[in-house]
Amino acid sequence: MNVASVLNRLWMARCHGEAERFQAATKVVADAQSETLRAILTANRNCEYGLRHRFASIASIDHYQRRVPCVTYDAISPEIDRIATGESAVLTAAPVQRLEPTGGSTAAEKLIPYTASLRRQYQRAIAPWIWDTMRRFPAVRHGRAYWSISPAMGSPRFTAGGIRIGFDDDTAYLPAWQRWAANQLLAVPTELARIAQIDDFRYLTLLHLLAARDLSLISVWSPTFLTSLLASLPAWQERLGRDLQRGVAELPSGQRATLPWISSGARRRRAAELTEAFRTAGTIDQQLRAIWPRLALISCWTDASAALFVPDLKRLFPEATIQPKGLLATEGAVSFPWGDAEGGALSVRSHFFEFAADDESLHLAHQLDRGGRYRVILTTGGGLYRYDLNDIVEVVGFENQCPRLKFLGRANRISDLVGEKLAEAHAQEAVQQALRQLNLAPGFALLAPVLTARPHYTLFVQDCELAARAEGCLRLADAVQSRLESNPHYRHAVRLGQLAPVEVQLLSGDAVSAWRLFEAQCRERGQTVGAIKPSLFDPRTGWADVFAKMPADEPRL
Repeated sequence: MNVASVLNRLWMARCHGEAERFQAATKVVADAQSETLRAILTANRNCEYGLRHRFASIASIDHYQRRVPCVTYDAISPEIDRIATGESAVLTAAPVQRLEPTGGSTAAEKLIPYTASLRRQYQRAIAPWIWDTMRRFPAVRHGRAYWSISPAMGSPRFTAGGIRIGFDDDTAYLPAWQRWAANQLLAVPTELARIAQIDDFRYLTLLHLLAARDLSLISVWSPTFLTSLLASLPAWQERLGRDLQRGVAELPSGQRATLPWISSGARRRRAAELTEAFRTAGTIDQQLRAIWPRLALISCWTDASAALFVPDLKRLFPEATIQPKGLLATEGAVSFPWGDAEGGALSVRSHFFEFAADDESLHLAHQLDRGGRYRVILTTGGGLYRYDLNDIVEVVGFENQCPRLKFLGRANRISDLVGEKLAEAHAQEAVQQALRQLNLAPGFALLAPVLTARPHYTLFVQDCELAARAEGCLRLADAVQSRLESNPHYRHAVRLGQLAPVEVQLLSGDAVSAWRLFEAQCRERGQTVGAIKPSLFDPRTGWADVFAKMPADEPRL
């Protein structure tokens, strides 16, 4: 038995107890949730927020809901600003260890407090996921893994009060012993997070991955993070093989990096294997299979707009299982992969959850209906109390009494140029249905508002074969338009002439270039590379200018 197998089995064994506790909680969801809330309120009754809302005298869930208001980030940002300056016991009794940045897609950066309690709550989702994954996919236990790493966005940052901002990689969410095990099993070292130059980061990441013949698991957030990384492989494969053999990497920036992590003999043997794979393998999927013969599982987002990019992964890795990631937000762990059924299981032992329906009525975890759509409100050990996550989920089934959830989109991503109130979940559903109707699978698609003399929405698509281009674009535009008009505000705005109908603009070039432009724009707005969400809809204007850097295949229609 190799070292990876031993460590993976040890990791699995250490996660077994939490998996059993979660399984038991799925049978008594109301009790599990009540106990989770009680523990959070008891631990934080003497912090400033707990004293203000008299946590110590809250005797029931109903009492909690009446006494403590639902909040958004803006409502508690003054408290978080005070935490950043070094004040203690503001939102939690326990000290804040880190502030993790999130947002940047529609607003300025938000900083989420991380305490030891929040880390433990996260583990109540991650441990069952790890155990269940290794149980259902035993091949994962026999090799190393790649856990998502994002390149540095600059020098390490600290608040005025000395609190570190941000984690370096996905393993930071693990407790110490799991982090140690994961680091022994990593195909790509976490040190790469210090690299700020994106092409250097991609080159070294690929080099480490190519050296790992025993790679069995890839865990990333967005599927586009992986497809974009692999898109550079054809151009770099000769250099990568040569650098692996020499033990010195010639980076795209002109810098050099030594490779002390693998012996010279092993490097030469692996370089020879890669040269043979590059030379003899036919299609890209055959080449990747020869490079990583043990790759069994890829964990990533598959819901909402990310679904558009899953077929690319399946094309590249037809023999690997694609595992939906669940809804693991920066603010907390909402759902995680569990079992074979559709959707992620609600992490009922992690946080206390409430769910707002369309009519703003509130429901608890044990009160949800199959097929219902809800906005998630969570209370965590990190100091978020009745925090409106603004994520919309659909209940697609149950694990005993525990809801299984599918992420649909963001409730606060709304475009309202003239009063049309076009929400992300509806807009991306309209695009998805139109693409399915016309049997289209573009490599990139984005619906966005365009401010012209007569404002409208443009669907930018790339790597999309539309028969008889003009006619095909018109059919796609009509299909999206008809679905958007199920929103009465949008339909009214079009009929009044306030909005022009949807246009379709074909973008030239390969599927990567449009995504790279999208990614670069998101990075400029402060998002980390690994966490940039694929989107079929963006309420921000200005995308026409971004994509103007690429010539259009056809005029807008």
